[in-house]
Amino acid sequence: MQTIQCAEVWGGIKNQDVDACSRCLNVSLYSSACDGGRGGDVYYLSVCGYDRLTRVAIADVAGHGESVSRISDWLYQCLKERMNDSDGAEVLRDLNHRIVENDSGAITTAAVLGFYVDHDETYYAYAGHPPAYVYNRGNDEWRALQIGRGSAGLTNLPLGVDDTVTFDQAAAPFRSGDRMLLYTDGVLEARSPNGEEFGSQRLYEVLQAARDETLPRLKRRILSELVEFAGGGPLTHDDVTLLAAEMR
Repeated sequence: MQTIQCAEVWGGIKNQDVDACSRCLNVSLYSSACDGGRGGDVYYLSVCGYDRLTRVAIADVAGHGESVSRISDWLYQCLKERMNDSDGAEVLRDLNHRIVENDSGAITTAAVLGFYVDHDETYYAYAGHPPAYVYNRGNDEWRALQIGRGSAGLTNLPLGVDDTVTFDQAAAPFRSGDRMLLYTDGVLEARSPNGEEFGSQRLYEVLQAARDETLPRLKRRILSELVEFAGGGPLTHDDVTLLAAEMR
């Protein structure tokens, strides 16, 4: 079990299959590059200097190689600089500025979610990323955590598109025992032997069927369903990252 300490940022781009925790959150993470090395998926967890806010961030960079390493470093820096700030959308704004300023050309989708000790909500922001799924114990059903249209102009677009893009943070109920799943599009785009995509509906059905499992078993269930759907072999179509979390 990886314990994320006060004032720490942990993560990166390496292949991982690990459980982690902070004061308010339990996490089970899987990340694997399609070529077996360092891929285009980036993941981080951070804990603020007061040990009250845990933030999770995931990004999917178009391409592999040096551009992904740079964006991973920039995301680390943005999370560290903003670890005590309440607005996760500012992390996306800062990262977008760095990508555009350095003309990296690496279009990136990302999601940032925050969880506070003694708060009954999660705070979330997206940059063109597939929506997280959330499970509230009282409702006994997973649902996609959507965000509204937001402010006027260019909003919530992938990072690196335009420096004037703005990002919105929204809130949703999230209490002890509630769960969340973040993922990259490698999950949705896994293909069967006849070319059919796994898709969001199948992901929802797996989540519902495994809603009473532990976080590690939930993660394993999703991965096994992906492998079976894709014909039983290794997942080589794209990088695949899953981050399942539960409020303590």
